[in-house]
Amino acid sequence: MMSSRAKTNQTGINHNEEDFMFLDGYRRDRGMVLAAWILIVCTAGIVGLVFYWRRDLYVKFTCHRIAVGQADVILLRDAYEDVFVSRVADLSSQKRFYRKPPAGSVIDHAPVIKPTAAELGSFEEVKSLKYFDCKRVRYLWNSDTEVYEKLTGIPDVPLSYFEVNQAGLNDLTRSQRLVLFGLNAIAIKVNSIPKILLKEGLTPFYAFQVFAIILWYYEPYTVYASVIVVISCLSLSAQVFETWRQQNALRKRVQDYDIVQIQRPDGTVLSVASETLVPGDIVIIPKSGAKVVCDAVLLSGHCIVNESSLTGESVPVSKVPVASSDKDQFFSVRSNNRSMLFCGTKVLQSRGVDDQPAKAMVVRTGFMTAKGELIRSIIFFRRIDFKFQNQTFWYIAALGVMAVIGMIYSLIILAPQKWATQYSDAQANNDTTALNQTLAEYKATHNMIYARVDEMITRTLDLVTIVVPPALPAALTVGIIFSQWRLQKLKIFCISPRTINMCGLLNMVCFDKTGTLTEDGLDLKSVLPSSSSSDGKEAKFHEVSSAESKISDSEDPMVRAMATCHSLSLMTVEEPELGLGDQSADLIGDPLDLIMFQFGHWKLTERTFPGFGNTIFRVVTSPFVGRRSVSRLPDEDIKQGLVIFREFPFASAFQRMGVIVFNSVAERFESFVKGSAEKVIPLCNKSSVPSDWASRLEEFSSKGNRVIALAWKPLTAENPFEANKIPRSDAERDLQFIGLVIFENRIKPDTPSVIEELYQANFRNVMLTGDNMYTAISVARTCGILRPQDNLCVVHADEESVRLEPVAAEAPEPSHEGKKLLLSHAPNGHTEAAVSTDVLGLTGDTLQLIRKFHPVFMSQVLLQGTVFARVSPLEKQFMVEQFQGAGYQVAMCGDGANDCGALRAAHAGISLSESEAAAAAPFTSTNPSIACVPHVLREGRCALVTFFGIFFLMATYSMTQFTAVLLLYWTGVTLTDWQFLYQDLFELTILAIVIAFALPYHQLTSAHPPSSLKSFQALFSLVGHVILILIAQIIAFKVVQTLPCDTSVVRALAGDDGGGMNGAGTTLGNGCERYATFVVGILQIVFLSFIFAAGPPFRRPFYTNYIHVAVALGMIAFDLTCMLGPTYGILSMFGMSVVDQSAFGSRFIFLGIALGYLVAAVFFDRVIVQILVAKALDRPSFKRWRDIRRSDVEDALRQKVRRNYTTQNLTYRNLAFSAEAEHVDERLERPVDRSNGTTLQNGGRY
Repeated sequence: MMSSRAKTNQTGINHNEEDFMFLDGYRRDRGMVLAAWILIVCTAGIVGLVFYWRRDLYVKFTCHRIAVGQADVILLRDAYEDVFVSRVADLSSQKRFYRKPPAGSVIDHAPVIKPTAAELGSFEEVKSLKYFDCKRVRYLWNSDTEVYEKLTGIPDVPLSYFEVNQAGLNDLTRSQRLVLFGLNAIAIKVNSIPKILLKEGLTPFYAFQVFAIILWYYEPYTVYASVIVVISCLSLSAQVFETWRQQNALRKRVQDYDIVQIQRPDGTVLSVASETLVPGDIVIIPKSGAKVVCDAVLLSGHCIVNESSLTGESVPVSKVPVASSDKDQFFSVRSNNRSMLFCGTKVLQSRGVDDQPAKAMVVRTGFMTAKGELIRSIIFFRRIDFKFQNQTFWYIAALGVMAVIGMIYSLIILAPQKWATQYSDAQANNDTTALNQTLAEYKATHNMIYARVDEMITRTLDLVTIVVPPALPAALTVGIIFSQWRLQKLKIFCISPRTINMCGLLNMVCFDKTGTLTEDGLDLKSVLPSSSSSDGKEAKFHEVSSAESKISDSEDPMVRAMATCHSLSLMTVEEPELGLGDQSADLIGDPLDLIMFQFGHWKLTERTFPGFGNTIFRVVTSPFVGRRSVSRLPDEDIKQGLVIFREFPFASAFQRMGVIVFNSVAERFESFVKGSAEKVIPLCNKSSVPSDWASRLEEFSSKGNRVIALAWKPLTAENPFEANKIPRSDAERDLQFIGLVIFENRIKPDTPSVIEELYQANFRNVMLTGDNMYTAISVARTCGILRPQDNLCVVHADEESVRLEPVAAEAPEPSHEGKKLLLSHAPNGHTEAAVSTDVLGLTGDTLQLIRKFHPVFMSQVLLQGTVFARVSPLEKQFMVEQFQGAGYQVAMCGDGANDCGALRAAHAGISLSESEAAAAAPFTSTNPSIACVPHVLREGRCALVTFFGIFFLMATYSMTQFTAVLLLYWTGVTLTDWQFLYQDLFELTILAIVIAFALPYHQLTSAHPPSSLKSFQALFSLVGHVILILIAQIIAFKVVQTLPCDTSVVRALAGDDGGGMNGAGTTLGNGCERYATFVVGILQIVFLSFIFAAGPPFRRPFYTNYIHVAVALGMIAFDLTCMLGPTYGILSMFGMSVVDQSAFGSRFIFLGIALGYLVAAVFFDRVIVQILVAKALDRPSFKRWRDIRRSDVEDALRQKVRRNYTTQNLTYRNLAFSAEAEHVDERLERPVDRSNGTTLQNGGRY
């Protein structure tokens, strides 16, 4: 029983994946569904709106929680608190397609199938199969393990699977798999404009707008409400059209249908629609090429594929059939990348075998493909700015509390009890005059607004629209819009505008190396062949420079290796200018392979070779053989050459590639291997490797060169059949070391200046590269990621310990004695100094060992790790997530699909490639230079402080108007329609827009931009400004009551009996209170726009924003006119009385109040907040009250490292955390692996 319960208690799906989600099971309760609808009807749809906004609340209200296996509703929540609701269905009765499948593709009443766990890649028939769809992915119920599992297509099967399943699928099997996997289409649903309009109109922002507009029409504020209606309609229309346009553009970009040919079990070929392809189909690839509409594995033949849409590489790549010689090896997309045809790419040409066309097996379809995953990441993007949204909602809730307090106040003030009290007092005192006056006032005001309770309610509800400005959400996006527009002018495009604000918080930038910091192209600098001495006991290097272009000895293994160990192919190119039907063949492939091949001036042809049947091979011929065209080779030349018989594609896990070559001169098969020296040399016989190989490798790597090692051995195979059966592991064992090939990789011209600017602005710069460690170190020193004062240590690890190898800044002389490190004791001060100054470099292999055996050391890696070499794409993503988990705000800059995971994981990914893979990054620069990084950071800081400025302007404005209305309620009056309109539309809205015109500061600085609306400094500033506003308003309100008031204009407009709310004056006021609060309030708004228009060091000075200055000066001029010399038109429009001029200078009193407020507000903001409070928060004792900074993150990491060393009483320099000592402090917090949301397990002895 317990076992069964444990199985059904599934809490999450997609474990160890980026798309991990928590899930809960629910079953619908019909009674609660009925109750929900009754609530919706009784509340006029308000509860329905809440359920629409929070679908999880609807599920929890109408359903009861139950085991996942028994649920009919699944509630899912991802790591970013996004909620998804999915209905469970049975595939035998409910077949879900995004649209109706083509006629005849689905056979009715065919048995349902599901993947078989016992045999990978096979399927079995079942009576029923529960499933649900979420985020375009299907999850199937596994009745054996009682959990939902993701449906992924053909799983990671043994390579032999592709050899025994090449016949194709029959119609019944294809129909069953089509029902299971769905149509092969990346379907982007384009909603109709009315549906988008309804969806956008039901958002909380527009729902609140509708509420406010109805209230304003009822009060009535007809003009103001009408203007807001027009603005809201225009804004909503633009938003709806933009959403519709983006949906159409995305659908056109990804929609790709075609007619393809598939092979049937009887050997015939059938043409079908590409959307009916299913995993397991055998696709025929035309010789002239075709679009790839699914992910498929090449089974036979060769293809030349343009993958620029996915990788950004403009050079076509050669694809080879999947090798099945290693029966026990399992297929994976990552390790068998050279055999994969990816959806969205284009086959330029193909070549079959034995007069048969090239064939491929479909393994992924639809959103399961690599392209589908990318589109999913765009559709379901990460909400990285949710912190700002939460803080904004927190502020709005706080303002809402203020509104409730104001509503209670207004109900008390507006209630007619005060007249009843006055009447009772007058009656008790027999004061006939007071009695008559009270009755008259009560009658007048009662008839005006107090006779009906609903009018009191409208006045109190009006306070909600004042305290929470309806235009607040729209105003906060203004800065983002202008920053995005400026970035587009710099050819930097952003698909996630909300990410721009996050860029203002960044404090770390991770860089790829090749193509990002350095140029894409390589130059062959020199060749170092290895040759044995005369006695055959010692191998030595001798150098061949790039100028020695002719190598005379074609029997030299170095020459043959450079000529054959590559993935180059010939691509036929039509050349009409040469004549009708004329063609030429161009070499295509990896640029490094091309440079190395051209070094020896060899010639590559594609043809059959005598003794090898009709199969076409790549044949390399010596430059000393006559240079004739392939079509006219004489008989004596046909049998000469090196036949590239088999190719073992490059794999990042192996960091090498290999080929099996038939040497026609020696009449034998030979194996050649090329790759990183660290991976190739361990495969070689030690006697063939020069003793100084490590020092020569570091000599060239330390100068920033890329070093490739070559090795070979003759094979014992006597014929093609035997050679075709040799496993890769045998072909790459007991090799003879040939030598090194050195390539020069130049740094881009603007790289050092950009890195220096980031360093001066206190950004932490980190390199993540797949290149050699010492090459990475050299590039890092040259470009400035490693500073001259940095003490660099390379980290080495094994299962027992972690060791640190110091590396000299210049001319490194590494130790070759096993890196002996002494264990010693030292005071904590030494540890602190070392932790503060040293930086670390480590490889991907070392990183994996630390994760598995020494997770405590990860804190030190996160604190001091600067150069990460030989890291895979997944390891890049892992490090980005680890830095984020430590508290850093991380940007990632890369140029290709290898960086795609890290680009998506970072807070801000900046891609230097326009490929579809890199397009998943928020930012894409068409200029392949890291010069775009400072632009993005400056615009991010500018947008962020603009966000804060506009938010504080809106918040303080609302409190200004809120205070004025509450004061006016005391006298029985309120602001008029036109006064609200002028303050809200003509002042606040315009000022909020023009503030955003300010340009970013011309350089990055080390100052910290504000990062939290809930920080002490932000709260102190807001509360202080509100208090100053309140003081100025109260002073103006009290002062005006002591001055004579001219109410002639208002009385003329309202009639002789006008009074009360019309401002003609009562016993509670003289009628000019509206004038005083209004003229002071409108000047306060303009003054606040300058105070919150932050200048250096994040934006340029406010006076350089000429539009803001001009608009504000115009407003001040009009405001002063309203204050000092209002005309009849102004008074009649605003419906207000004015202070009588009989008292000399009486109106200038309010100008003095406004100017006094200005002086006090500027002093408070510039001196108290930005200097005194800021300096106080810089003290360690107040660190918890301020925004989190990079120094705070590193102090926390440093303290954790210091605790490690203090506990073990060991020095930083010489220790290395040993397995014997690491278990001492078990209280240390373990790092979190954010890729799966779980804590890393200790492993080993932990």
